[in-house]
Amino acid sequence: MFEAQKLHASLLKTGLQNLTYRSNLLLHAYAKTGFLSDAQNLLNLIPHPNVVSYNTLFSAYVKSNKINEALKLFSNTPQTDTRSYNTLITGFVQNQRFKEAISFFAQMTHSSTRPDNFTYTIIIPCCNLKTGRQIHSQIIKVCSCSDAFLGTNLVKMYAEFGEMGDTRKVFDEMPERDLVSWNALIACYSKFGMGEFSLQLFREMVWERMGVDEYTLATMLNEFALNSRVFEAMQVHSLIIRSGFCFDRFTSNALLNFYAKCGFLSAAARVFEEIPEPDVVSWTAMLVGLTQNGCEKDAMSVFEWMRLSGVEPNSFTFGGLLSACASANAFGRGKRYHGLVLKFGLEFDVVVGSAIIDMYSKCGEMNDAFRLFQSMPEKDFVSWNGIICGFAQNGEGMKALELFDEMVRSDQTMIAPNQVTFVGLLSACSHCGLVLEGCRYFNDMINVYKIEPTTKHYTCIIDILARAGHLREAEAFLLALPLKPDSVMWGALLGACKIHGNLSMARRISERIFMDEPEGSSSYVLLANMYVDIGEWGDALEVREVMHSRGAQKVRGSSWIEIRDQMNFFVSGDKYHHQIQSIHEVLQRLCLQMVEESIFYQFGSF
Repeated sequence: MFEAQKLHASLLKTGLQNLTYRSNLLLHAYAKTGFLSDAQNLLNLIPHPNVVSYNTLFSAYVKSNKINEALKLFSNTPQTDTRSYNTLITGFVQNQRFKEAISFFAQMTHSSTRPDNFTYTIIIPCCNLKTGRQIHSQIIKVCSCSDAFLGTNLVKMYAEFGEMGDTRKVFDEMPERDLVSWNALIACYSKFGMGEFSLQLFREMVWERMGVDEYTLATMLNEFALNSRVFEAMQVHSLIIRSGFCFDRFTSNALLNFYAKCGFLSAAARVFEEIPEPDVVSWTAMLVGLTQNGCEKDAMSVFEWMRLSGVEPNSFTFGGLLSACASANAFGRGKRYHGLVLKFGLEFDVVVGSAIIDMYSKCGEMNDAFRLFQSMPEKDFVSWNGIICGFAQNGEGMKALELFDEMVRSDQTMIAPNQVTFVGLLSACSHCGLVLEGCRYFNDMINVYKIEPTTKHYTCIIDILARAGHLREAEAFLLALPLKPDSVMWGALLGACKIHGNLSMARRISERIFMDEPEGSSSYVLLANMYVDIGEWGDALEVREVMHSRGAQKVRGSSWIEIRDQMNFFVSGDKYHHQIQSIHEVLQRLCLQMVEESIFYQFGSF
């Protein structure tokens, strides 16, 4: 401000304040320092302001988010040019006033001022598909399409509306394409699940020696991670080394994420160790990768190392960490990490909140899960799915159904049930014996919400019918499916046959399962136990011999429990736990107490 006033005083002293050029310099100084009222007063005093004078103040108003003042000044301006319009349109776009931006653009096209490439570049992202096509036709008529930046914006515009045919056509017709153009189209193909096209375009880039940057490499690695394309990713890894991107943290994080998601944890660890200064993305990718591959304890250790290194976790870090606690049923640690969430001020983050709900639900603490759910100021479909599935899995099916009705009635129009929601609903109906309700939800899923059923939904319906004793209906439904039933579907029906004592159907179903999955042990065990229940020991022995002859081995039962932040793991017949003797002593005392109270439990052995 002092410099601007000093310049102003100098102009007044020398009598040069009437020169428009000098006044514009002063106007720019006032505008740059944010003294807009002084700038406006100076503009009013300039004897002969030109278009530069007005544009200077337009730009200052827009940068200060005073778009209405800029618009008022514009309406009283005798001189405007393309830059004047561009500045105002930019202001509307920056303030999310897209309709006004398009209206102002239309006003420009009906004036004597012509849009330029920059005008079209800033207006294209505001358009719907119809308006975008109209503006595209204008571009073809009145200006050159050779500008790579303008062409890239058109590519993004068509891709935003899923018009990938037009997207590719615009790209192919661009006379000049830079690296940003190629990256944009590759990212668009990847976004819409068209990975083969992304790969083909990437190969074209390499063949044409366009060069690649960190965004190209990261996009391709993320695409390969989604589809587990290991061979292609390893080729990209070699390209990263040859191109000198191996020390680029952005690229290394994408590479780390790929190896972790695809289960190559040792390779992921090597990439992580080679990153000069791992950031929160690096640590989170490693933590989430360990969690997804069943190494929950290691994931928690990584989090502790992360804290020791001074890197502050974000919402995605806590999402992965709490998921590890949920998978390991580590309620104690999960509760402690919930405290850290409060410390970092992330308790209202929807990602973290949903992860905490899932953790409490999987640990059986539904009161805590529901209390947190109710306190969340913003809920997304993950939050709703977490609480609905949580109640369904913890034997409170009616509460799950009530929450679904509340979800449907909620004012949040962006939240709609998805495949996971209906898996939870159908599971709740199965455990509550609600056959008619389960069938109704299944039909609504298809006809009302237009969701294509998956094998999980079909399995739930089979389980609903079979658990309720409708074995023939369940088998008929299974045989009428539009896809080949898998062993899980047949297994659900076989389990119900044991519950309802239908041995003849169990034999028939078992034969189907044995043909599809001869090395799976659960069906053999279930059928043999049914023979034992009715005293057919010879048939049970025969099933056991068939199982062994086919190389099927019974998977030993396992369990784990967290005590004082320590995970204790057990397997059937465990003799190696460091407290096994004390555990057996407690079990013996419990058995004696059961006998004294005349409580007997009969276990079938195999």
